[in-house]
Amino acid sequence: MSKTPKAKPKKSIATTTTHRAAKTSARKLKPRAARPKANRQSAEHKLVELKRRLFEISDLWSAGAVLSWDQTTYMPTGGAVARGRQCAMLRRLAHERLADPALGRLIDELTPFSETLPYDTDDASLIRFARRDFEKAIKISPDYVARANVHGAACYDAWTRARPANDFATMQPLLEKTLDLSREYADFFAPYDHIADPLIDDADEGMTTATIRALFSELRSELVPMVRAIADQPVIDDSCLRANFAEPAQL
Repeated sequence: MSKTPKAKPKKSIATTTTHRAAKTSARKLKPRAARPKANRQSAEHKLVELKRRLFEISDLWSAGAVLSWDQTTYMPTGGAVARGRQCAMLRRLAHERLADPALGRLIDELTPFSETLPYDTDDASLIRFARRDFEKAIKISPDYVARANVHGAACYDAWTRARPANDFATMQPLLEKTLDLSREYADFFAPYDHIADPLIDDADEGMTTATIRALFSELRSELVPMVRAIADQPVIDDSCLRANFAEPAQL
């Protein structure tokens, strides 16, 4: 004989209500997944911090630029040594802040956020260029930055005296040191295809000796015939540009 299944006891309203309340309470205790809005707010706070750091670096560079401008305009010649030391200190401080590992970590944390933005927006571009500058800065020693700036100030001071006297002998050792410093700078970015590549990239990002040669070759093929055609033209009569005309006649 088959057994008749026992009927399940019915839950009372009180029991059901208590069970539901327990489940609701358990759900409240579980941590909620991070919301996109919260993530965005966190990224925006980090972006504010990135801008604060970059403003500080920019201000140090600007202060150095003002000192350099003063040296080329109003500063007495006797201040050249002190001015070189001051500019070197500001450049070094700016460089140390740009190469700060904390700045690198901040850029890393902001990179996923930047990839959610349109490529050419201000914030996306800022994060992208901050990474480029940081990755360059960490390859260069702060000591080099200071030495190069002291040398640059000394070169300018010597040039202001050598130029009027056409005194190349005074400038030659300074120019040789400039060349040595340029080679030292390039070595921070070795290996390279040509030693001038790191210097060219500083002036025009992405350009190299090879691309410059290709560009100049193309320009030469078009410009040289054009210049020759102009030079082969007969000399024009430009006497009207050299004559004197009385004011009444002009009016």
